[in-house]
This record gives sequence, structure tokens and C-alpha cells, in this order.
Amino acid sequence: MRLLKGLVQTPVARPGMAIGDALQICVDHGVPGIPFVDADGHIAGRFSVRNVFLLSSLPSDMIKGAHLIGRDALHLDLPCEHYIEVFRMTVDHTIIKDIAWMSSNAQIVKAMALMEQFNSSYMFVIDDGEYRGVVTRLGLTRVLLDEMHARNTP
Repeated sequence: MRLLKGLVQTPVARPGMAIGDALQICVDHGVPGIPFVDADGHIAGRFSVRNVFLLSSLPSDMIKGAHLIGRDALHLDLPCEHYIEVFRMTVDHTIIKDIAWMSSNAQIVKAMALMEQFNSSYMFVIDDGEYRGVVTRLGLTRVLLDEMHARNTP
């Protein structure tokens, strides 16, 4: 049940939701992604902060050549208008179909293994088809550290 100690409850992304609104949920809750729920109320994928920027603002050539770009490459900055336009778009085209999830009674080590398998820093907790929240590697690490400190405190 230690998995629940790292649980962060969040709203979900829905069809037609603005990217900016979904990003705000992620920032407000300190998570890198939230579930995407289809019109029938079923989890149909995940909204990912990383994926939004990969799709909208990071050309593949820039990623491949990032090590060649100087530290002060100010000429590469995108104008504010670019982000205003992106944040007004809907989340629908940014959704990743595969999701990592576990039930709330799972152990932390299994959650960490699944996140590694999905190359993700977060996963969803779902019990009997009901979304409970998000756990992150950092949050679960915090849980483990808290438990270690509690056991080492006289």
C-alpha cells in the first residue's frame, strides 16, 4: 500500500480541452502527465508535457544537434505568439495511446519497473477501472526516503 503514499490526485484531460489548460493541471499538481478520458469516460491515453513540446516546439534537427548549440543561443528562442497559438490548440492530437498503470495495492518496486518499461517518469493508479491519481518516480523516491528516515529515527 506504500504506492498510495505517493499518489497525486489530478483532474483528467478530455476531448477538446485546450493544451494550455492541460499543461496548467500538470504544473499545478507537479506531474508530467495526466490521463486522457474519451467522450465515453474511459481512459484512452495520456497527455504528456514532454510530448506537447516534442510535437510543437522542438524540431528533430534541433534535438539531434542540441550538443552543438551554444549555451547562449538566444536566436533559437520561439516568440511568445508561438506558445499562445500552441496552448490554444486542443489536446486531441497530442495524446499518447499507451499508458502505464497499476492498482493502488502494487508495490513501489513494480511501479518503478513499469515506468522504466514505458520510458516514463510517471504512471497512473487505477482501481476497478476508476482513476485514482498519478505517481511519479520522484514522488515514490520521496516515499521511500521518508520511510527510511522514519525507521532510522530513535
